[in-house]
Amino acid sequence: MDAVLIDQVSRLFAREATEERLRQARAGQPADGWDALEDAGLPLALAPETAGGLGLDPATVLAVARSHGNVGAPWPLARAMLLRARHLPAALWQAALTTAEIAGLIDTVLEMTLDWTQTRQQFGKPLSRNQAVQHSLAQLAAEAAAAEAAVGLAGLALAGTGDPLRIAAAQARASEAAGIAAGIAHQLHGAIGVTADHRLHLFTSALWALRDRHGSEHVHHAALGKAALAAGSVWALATDEAPAASMTAPASGRFRFPAVAETRERAALRREVRAFLESEIAAMPPQLRAHSWNGHSPDFSRKLGARGWIGMCWPPAHGGQAHSALDRLVVIEELLAAGAPVAAHWIADRQTGPLLLKLGTPAQQAHLPAIARGELYACIGMSEPGAGSDLAALTTRAKRVDGGWQITGTKLWTTYAHKAHLMLLLCRTGDGARHEGLSQLLVPMNTPGLSVRPIIDLMGEHHFNEVHFNDVLVPAEALVGGEGNGWAQVMSELAYERSGPERFLSTMVLLEQLVAALGIDAPAAAHAPLGRLTAHLMVLRQMARGMAELLETGEDPALEAAIVKDLGATFEQSIPDAVRALLPLVANPSPDLLATLNVTIQIAPMVSLRGGTREILRGIIARGLGVR
Repeated sequence: MDAVLIDQVSRLFAREATEERLRQARAGQPADGWDALEDAGLPLALAPETAGGLGLDPATVLAVARSHGNVGAPWPLARAMLLRARHLPAALWQAALTTAEIAGLIDTVLEMTLDWTQTRQQFGKPLSRNQAVQHSLAQLAAEAAAAEAAVGLAGLALAGTGDPLRIAAAQARASEAAGIAAGIAHQLHGAIGVTADHRLHLFTSALWALRDRHGSEHVHHAALGKAALAAGSVWALATDEAPAASMTAPASGRFRFPAVAETRERAALRREVRAFLESEIAAMPPQLRAHSWNGHSPDFSRKLGARGWIGMCWPPAHGGQAHSALDRLVVIEELLAAGAPVAAHWIADRQTGPLLLKLGTPAQQAHLPAIARGELYACIGMSEPGAGSDLAALTTRAKRVDGGWQITGTKLWTTYAHKAHLMLLLCRTGDGARHEGLSQLLVPMNTPGLSVRPIIDLMGEHHFNEVHFNDVLVPAEALVGGEGNGWAQVMSELAYERSGPERFLSTMVLLEQLVAALGIDAPAAAHAPLGRLTAHLMVLRQMARGMAELLETGEDPALEAAIVKDLGATFEQSIPDAVRALLPLVANPSPDLLATLNVTIQIAPMVSLRGGTREILRGIIARGLGVR
């Protein structure tokens, strides 16, 4: 991607796209300023250099189109590019360029809405001080982020084999985002936003027009759903990518979601994991696999450890394989999509191990090889009876005494504490304001004075626990990281918890069961609903890959992780309802399908609670946008 060129083009667009010209375009008239674009050679962006064109790569061209959308897309730039590049598949490029222009338009609509809600006064304060408004802004931002990721998906497809289904998924997701974003923006602007004088409609009317220009999202959904049924699996279709040698396109928008391609090495790893799962869990009933990462099997975890698939990114000296975060992503998304019972090692692999690797003492890091073997399990001591979403209200305290720390208090909703060997405990070790004086301690679960009380969930199962600390004594060396740095450490840790595919694959087993039951000859009425889920899944996978790339390079993507978690939970919770709606199209639903539906309906309420509630996440997103 040519960042210098994109910056120059963005400046050109900003200078030429005056409000008068936008109004010309919205009135159906040719907008002035086209000569400046021609002088800059932009219509020749796709033409090969041998024919006097610029011969730009797909990522750069889509970034140019996105910048055009940022200023309102007043000129027929995409059409002009394609007229001078007849060697390219026009339909695919039209869809991809439309996706990029939509993403740019949504970004500007978001910016306008942020500005309006932070300056418009109601009840003696800015609109943005209202929590409901903040949550709506977060929804708008999440749709903008999804549209940006869709551009990345389309760009990778164009740079590869030109997969029409991935480009269809990209336009479908961006087109859906266009309608949602426009609706939220008009709602938050109030009456002024629906007047001809206000600039908002100059952008939302372009969104409404573009989303249908080359086929609405419903057309693309139908094609994707039909393809998923032909493949016999939404997951198989979503992961059916032509591998590239290696390619990552940096994010070009507001949010940091680099576009990352599947490589040949990762495709081979994916095949290896699938073969392993076929031999290990194929006989598991789907209603058991539907428990996904709540399924606890020490034997399965040890087998994964023997394969080197736990602690994959850790150095060999600590039991790891020195793989990349993207390699690990391949393994965990395949495990989750199949419904493998990964709960035993899950928390230690995802959070505890990386934190100890980063901040632990040599003695604490000595636990890492056993975690990587799938033999040592951990739990997280964060929430309390009076401190759930408001984590900073926690009261569990550890005070310095002769011999170490004495802990008193209670932790709540501690998943699999009754089967864990260690707890990473967040507690108060000092004084100060809410977020101050917090530290993390590594506590063996067999320490005297520590007791675990089961909490039975709505399915009658025991995952959660209440953990009591009655003057529990741990050595001074139990401190993880710096004393008083607990809050910052936990926030960093939560980026690992919120950004992974477990935030959108928890209900995939049910969707796969439905596709198998419908079969390739399913009525056409099933196509679009299945296709919509497929489009969302493809874009969410692209976002998760971007997250893995950011974590690999040492960045802290707290805002992007919250967005993935919010969109992912919404996707997961939509699957049971979609299955219920399509169930009448299944001639004879099997007992396994009905049982899996029943289990997933009861799991669904949990997905927007664990790892941060939807409301808390939307508050985090709003703050990440600068809203206070």
